[in-house]
Amino acid sequence: MPPPRFSDPVPPPGWTRRQALRGLAAGVAAIPATASCNDRARGIRVPDFRQGGDPDDTAAFTRALASGGAVHCPAGQGSGPGGAYLLRPVSLPSGATIQGDGAGSVLRAALDTAGVFEAMSAAPAATLDGITLQDLRIEGAVARTGFFEHCNLVSLSGVAGVRIERVAFVGFSGDGLYLGAERAWPVPEPRIVRDVIVRDCLFDGVTGDNRNAISVTGGADITIDRCRFVRCTRPDMPGPIDFEPDAFPFYRLERLRVTGCDFAGCGGNVGQIALVVPALIPPPRDVLISGNNFRDYHGTGGDVMVTIRRQPDAATPAMKCVIEDNVGTGGYCGVQLFSGKDVVIRNNRWTGYAGRSFLGFDEDGAGVMDVVVSGDQFIGCGWREGIALAVYKGDGITVEDVRFTRTGNGGPGSAPIYLGTGRVRRLSLLRNDWRGNPAAPGLIIVERGADYLPGTTRLGGNLVPEGRSLPAL
Repeated sequence: MPPPRFSDPVPPPGWTRRQALRGLAAGVAAIPATASCNDRARGIRVPDFRQGGDPDDTAAFTRALASGGAVHCPAGQGSGPGGAYLLRPVSLPSGATIQGDGAGSVLRAALDTAGVFEAMSAAPAATLDGITLQDLRIEGAVARTGFFEHCNLVSLSGVAGVRIERVAFVGFSGDGLYLGAERAWPVPEPRIVRDVIVRDCLFDGVTGDNRNAISVTGGADITIDRCRFVRCTRPDMPGPIDFEPDAFPFYRLERLRVTGCDFAGCGGNVGQIALVVPALIPPPRDVLISGNNFRDYHGTGGDVMVTIRRQPDAATPAMKCVIEDNVGTGGYCGVQLFSGKDVVIRNNRWTGYAGRSFLGFDEDGAGVMDVVVSGDQFIGCGWREGIALAVYKGDGITVEDVRFTRTGNGGPGSAPIYLGTGRVRRLSLLRNDWRGNPAAPGLIIVERGADYLPGTTRLGGNLVPEGRSLPAL
């Protein structure tokens, strides 16, 4: 099912999901007696908790949450202009469920330098459990303030069982959603992030003068599914989705999913989906990036970028990372795999890129091991740089059943594949199809380093244009 449109109000989806109720907080009123049966079915109404003297809707939200039930934000009934709910932000407790009526339920940051919701568990091993946000529009102030790096619309640390569904994050000046496996102040201290699903959401940076749409510093079982990303990320920030821990040993990234998402007109200098992991912590494990659509990227990274900031060897844990069935059009390149181990890139379609996808960047602390590229298509790629796919540095690389069509630019040094000067061992080129590149000066450009052993590359079953041949490897 495609993500909902947020230009018009979205009706609530039946409200049949079981809600976890908490006991009444001392001194806080229960559900108002005036609430109708329909209101009760949809949740406790925020406007019913508004009191004289409230400068905005923050206190009313807090009172409603403390009553213990699901909280409903009726469209157009906030205290702000146009019926928006103005928040400063609100601290979310365990069991917090906040539901709206779609685009008409606008939750707006009341302060230009603060977000709308935050949650932080009290202790490293503790979690705030069962937080749900549904059918809302959450607005920041980027159009007024411009970039403000640490001003996040929603910040969650020390949480488990989070469900964010059909929510529009609009105009964030920092991150739209921040999932932090730490408390950063006064000293770095670990927090748990576990079992988070972000589904059918919109992330609209409006001006593009933002940090990331979603930042994740650590966590397990995190799914980002069927979300849309538009106009996100300024040129000196990473990109729409950034899995990037700081260099503290307590961070972990495990069982990550980015599936069925759509990216249009975004920027950044790392990647649209990026995994950047310091050498101090284990590589991310069990990663699936599948079925996403990328178009009109104006950043300088790849649609997918991965680095573990180390050259892997036999002792490096396998990542079990799969990048498959993605479709990209325009922008710089499809995949930038600086470093990693046990990565499968398969059945992707990359069209019309200016630059090159690459495996194993040739620098200290980079390189790949046990990587397979299988069934991908490179169409019209490398039109500026002349190369569609580069293999720079690695051990145990297979490129098989890949089709290259109209790649390169026809100039000197142009070719579908470039084999760089780094150390490349156990390379296999099998059943690839070069027939759509009759005008390319070369099919493979080879610039091997001094430690290359001739004859160690395995070739078999490749298809080349009539009268052409692959170089001796």
